Amino acid sequence: MQNYTYHWEVKDLLTQFLNAFDGCVIRRYDKDGNVGNNIAVRYVYAPKQRVLFDLVDKAQSFTLPVVAFWITSVSRDQSRVFNKLYGQFNSNPNISGPNFSTADQNLQPVPVNIEISVSILTRFQTDMDQILSNFVPYSDPYFIISWARKGMPGIEIRSEVLWGGQLQMGYPTEQQSTQPTRVTCDTTFTIKGWLFKADSNPVGRIFKIDTNFYPVSGTPTLDNLDYLTDPSLTESFTISARPQPAYISKYLTTVGLSGTVDIWGNMLSYTNAVYISGGPGMFTNTRSVSTFAGSNSLSAVYPPLDNVTPALNYFIQSDNKITVTYPAPLVDGVVNVILFNEAGYAGIGTIIYENV
Repeated sequence: MQNYTYHWEVKDLLTQFLNAFDGCVIRRYDKDGNVGNNIAVRYVYAPKQRVLFDLVDKAQSFTLPVVAFWITSVSRDQSRVFNKLYGQFNSNPNISGPNFSTADQNLQPVPVNIEISVSILTRFQTDMDQILSNFVPYSDPYFIISWARKGMPGIEIRSEVLWGGQLQMGYPTEQQSTQPTRVTCDTTFTIKGWLFKADSNPVGRIFKIDTNFYPVSGTPTLDNLDYLTDPSLTESFTISARPQPAYISKYLTTVGLSGTVDIWGNMLSYTNAVYISGGPGMFTNTRSVSTFAGSNSLSAVYPPLDNVTPALNYFIQSDNKITVTYPAPLVDGVVNVILFNEAGYAGIGTIIYENV
């Protein structure tokens, strides 16, 4: 209950509901049926009693015709409750860079019915008839509004808007001469919306998967169980998301000159940093890199690196190829090119520098 769970659901649904009706224009006709004026209908979010008060108020805030709508109740829709589900995962951009994404969990929302009362107030019966004919044919028995929610990119939410089907008409029966003439109509709608819980990321990102395969038949037997305890019959695979360089294009270059190398391998598209490690005195501007110090699971496998210098540039050509521009070495030695991503780092080399 401590999480902030406001996602603007009710406001978005009401805005969509208003947009579905807004834009109605009525026409005033003369005795011969010719069109005189076109009048835009005013839509307001307020109870009918408040609108009636403002009509007789000195400010004269509202003029007829006007359509007032407001929420009368919000209730859980038992017919749309499908057990306590876990919800779904959606991929969202990660702050580490454009090549990375995380999966946030959108927990199962609560289905709610939002009851809307709508009151139409006009001065003439023909105005009322035109407003009714504007929305009644398209609301029978319902219409759909489409909306989206922040944190759920690319997902369209469709909500039914059910019309109550009743049009309760009211006509002026007052006897006071100062009471203005008004024709009223009351009706109801039900918006089948959702209220969302706070998004969470309880799993985190998976960077490594260890898998064991056992050659057994489809029918469990005692012999099958023996296979599971025999290491000679077990085949193991490790799937890792860290860079996996396999080949490098250059192994010999000249002291004092920078250059480029092509590196082939796997998981190279997610590279977010490249460093060069050399022998003593080979490079200046060296530093220590402790990218994974804040992660207990990764820091033990990928400890901080000392005396490394950043590559001048790198260009990711595909998931299997990357081009790296290295700085000029100052003395002879052996160099290692180290590729980083969020899952770890790996080196490839070596490039041998010598005077020629």
